[in-house]
Amino acid sequence: MKKSITYLYIFIVPFLLFACGNDESGEQASTSKQNIETIPEINKSKLQLFQVNAQTKEVNELISGRVIAKNQTQLVSEVQGLILPTSVIMKAGVKFRKGDQLIAIDSREFSLNLKSQKSAFLNALTGIMPDLKSDYSANFQIWLAYLEKMDLDSPLAELPETESSSEKFFITSRDIYTSFYGLKAQEERLNKYVIYAPYSGIITQSMVDIGGLVSPGMPLGTIINTGEFELEAGASLKVGSQLKVGDKINFSSNEVSGNWTGIVSRIGGVVDIQTQNVPIYFRLTGNNIIPGMYLQGQFSSDNFSDVFVIPNTALGRDQGVLVLEKDLIVSKSVETIEILQDSTLVRGLAENDQVILTEFAIPMAGKKVVL
Repeated sequence: MKKSITYLYIFIVPFLLFACGNDESGEQASTSKQNIETIPEINKSKLQLFQVNAQTKEVNELISGRVIAKNQTQLVSEVQGLILPTSVIMKAGVKFRKGDQLIAIDSREFSLNLKSQKSAFLNALTGIMPDLKSDYSANFQIWLAYLEKMDLDSPLAELPETESSSEKFFITSRDIYTSFYGLKAQEERLNKYVIYAPYSGIITQSMVDIGGLVSPGMPLGTIINTGEFELEAGASLKVGSQLKVGDKINFSSNEVSGNWTGIVSRIGGVVDIQTQNVPIYFRLTGNNIIPGMYLQGQFSSDNFSDVFVIPNTALGRDQGVLVLEKDLIVSKSVETIEILQDSTLVRGLAENDQVILTEFAIPMAGKKVVL
């Protein structure tokens, strides 16, 4: 009897478990079907639609940078002495013209020492004149004329040419050449006590005052040329590869009115590690250019045909775009051609497609739209 009950239990229990399982599966399927059927439809008035049309789009790249002076010079003293007053006040913001005396350093002591050395040189020349007259009479009058024209306050003229090797050796043996070139070097050094403006411009920095003592190697100030300016700009590798020396771009400023033409003068050969930009230098033409001002311009880098322009927010992470087709929301895969600042150029849409710009928290493809 017990054996029969055991067999009956073995057959009945699995049957009951199978029946219960079928009931649960049926309930889950019924619930899932009910959920699908109860997904609410979306009203068309809640959708933000954007109709697209194929077009030819010119892509402009922004090029911006700051104005710098083409020529900027740091004045450095090569001699020692006290600063003297000049016609140009050595202060930041003071303008000057080419050839103006910017810096004057007291050279009286050096000048007197130079005259003393010239006097010694004159004495040495006078001492060889008798030998020149007796041994090299053919060239004596030339040397005599040189000696008579010599002025201690004027730069030394070049020495006369010798007529023979023996005359040259004689002049050399008397240290005439050594003394002459030593004096010429001193004359060059005397010129360093005065600094003249190499161009017309403005003083941007001054480090000296009248009466101050300067020494060799000491910086005196900085000047810039206000006649020629450059724009130092950074551009993408794409733009850098397309621009050529001589290309023109129009620039403007957000701060002041005006337009300036920039002509590419040179293109840097090194890419900035941080920005991945290529430095490009433009020669600027126009009025009212101020060093340091910020300018920006547009460069036409590409021209795409048969593309659709959509807002950046319309492109999903899966490179898909939601489109309203009749009364259904459909996801279309598109090819991204170019990403701009606030829009994206794509291919893969159809003419007059209604692109949905509304952002959703859940997938919406396949959802029905009602009026």
